[in-house]
Amino acid sequence: METVVNKPEDILESIETLSNLAKYSVKKGGETTRNAIDNLLDVLDNLIQLSADRFMTLGDSNTDDDQDETYQQYVVHPTDIIKAKGFAGGLLLKLISTEMVFNDDKDDERMERASRLLAHMSGRGGFKTWGAAPMMAKKLLQEKIIPNLNSSVVLELGTGTGMVGLICDYLGAEEIHVTDYHPRVLENVTYNVQLNQSKAIVSKLDFIQVAKDEAPEWKDKKFDIVIASDLLYEMEHAEHLPIAVEKLMKNDFYFMIPLRYTHMEEVKHFEQKMMSLGLICRRTEDSEREEEEGLVQFRYYEYTRS
Repeated sequence: METVVNKPEDILESIETLSNLAKYSVKKGGETTRNAIDNLLDVLDNLIQLSADRFMTLGDSNTDDDQDETYQQYVVHPTDIIKAKGFAGGLLLKLISTEMVFNDDKDDERMERASRLLAHMSGRGGFKTWGAAPMMAKKLLQEKIIPNLNSSVVLELGTGTGMVGLICDYLGAEEIHVTDYHPRVLENVTYNVQLNQSKAIVSKLDFIQVAKDEAPEWKDKKFDIVIASDLLYEMEHAEHLPIAVEKLMKNDFYFMIPLRYTHMEEVKHFEQKMMSLGLICRRTEDSEREEEEGLVQFRYYEYTRS
């Protein structure tokens, strides 16, 4: 049997219909809303999957002009992701924050799927949002881990698609700075900030340069809160990230990383370096999540000054 591939406009029509059904039936609750949500998550997964080949990898610029007309009608463009988020974004946030639950054995699964989907949709047409960022975003939404966020100036290091910083802005941060070092990433996150009508400030920051005092524009700048996800991919990162955090952080540092066996030495070095700088770890929490490569463990940190 030949596989039928839906066109993006057909998928978007389904997303709009299911989103409206879920919104209008939510007061009544019950099976109608639950089925609409489950079907919506399936259709969103379909859209994201169709977008993956074209937009998953930064710097891939050779896929635009060589496609024939037949193929082009099945290509998902950034505007399709924007429209889908407009239809379904609010419902995904309600699932992540547990404002919308159905008290069945699939609530956790729905929450995880919504978190993953929102991560993709917060990026420009599916640019990669790394696994720790959705975990941090979910923690921000569900646990309100930053108690005085509305009176805090926040700096995000290694923002990627900007998802965590955008969530901080959504939750009412007084001021949020989203930073990265790669020009293409900064171009992408600027687009996402505009797309989400966020007041986040996008800036270039290389935390290794900050640690080495090679970034005079960041010298003596302090932020109430520093927040980050991932970032420990090399021993150089584990050595210099704590130094940069100590220079930039006024009060607290919130950090989420994957615990992969290939990088446990970097994790150990990071923890020792933070301690040597006099930064106090007031909380750690390990968790796990199903990722594309299988079950992945994560570690969440909260640091403060002594």
